[in-house]
Amino acid sequence: MTILDELGSLEHNELVGDELWLARLRLPRIAAAATPGQFLQIRVGGGPAPLLRLPLSVAGADPDTGCVEVVYARVGPKTTDFACSRPGARLSCLGPLGNGFQSSGGTVRAALLVGGGVGTPPLLFLGRRLLEAGWTVTLLAGARTAGKHLPAALLAAAGTRCRQATDDGSLGHSGLVTDLLAEELAGQPRAVVFACGPAPMLKAVARRCQTGGVPCQVSLEEYMACGIGICMGCVVPVLPDHGPTDYGRYQRVCLRGPVFDAAAVDWGSHG
Repeated sequence: MTILDELGSLEHNELVGDELWLARLRLPRIAAAATPGQFLQIRVGGGPAPLLRLPLSVAGADPDTGCVEVVYARVGPKTTDFACSRPGARLSCLGPLGNGFQSSGGTVRAALLVGGGVGTPPLLFLGRRLLEAGWTVTLLAGARTAGKHLPAALLAAAGTRCRQATDDGSLGHSGLVTDLLAEELAGQPRAVVFACGPAPMLKAVARRCQTGGVPCQVSLEEYMACGIGICMGCVVPVLPDHGPTDYGRYQRVCLRGPVFDAAAVDWGSHG
């Protein structure tokens, strides 16, 4: 895997929800190389702080325009710096990093994409690519409230169908996005599940898929400080059949992931 260090131009940076932002960067080399599930490490701020880059999943990449899209929630100093960046700003980006989703080699051409909160953005990229390849795609998006959902137009472009859930019942299904997954699997047991979101959600998705014998890939949301496998800050426990690794029973999410076969993760110790 080739890691590129590219100085990009910020083309667009817009508030699209309750502290949810969509940014578009002109990064021609990264846009040509990125695949769904990979991420960037973006240098934000103009001074020595923050020292670490901001890791963000690729929400879209267009080789024709040379642009890469990311979606982020404004929650701390780095994301605040990014939200304050204006079009024309020059930002150093490392990427594309990590291993993404695998969608080739099987006979099943139906996908269920399960996103929780800010775990939905990488699934937008995946959904569009699967649709281009002729898949039937159902996007299931969950969030705490209606304001934490991405705009309907963004979601609709990533699936043949889109269903939404909110914890407080303010939009779509009142309850968990895993409720929607259970309904979909009952009517479409021959599907491949791709999921990204908080660890408890991924654990529930993985267990439901294991019970039903459904293939499942998960993108883990561990915080990646260095993004290139040096700091060991993003390790996740894996089962013995998928190790041992160079670090005992742990895998580095930034290097070996962020996408894993759900059956490889030791959910008893994670999530």
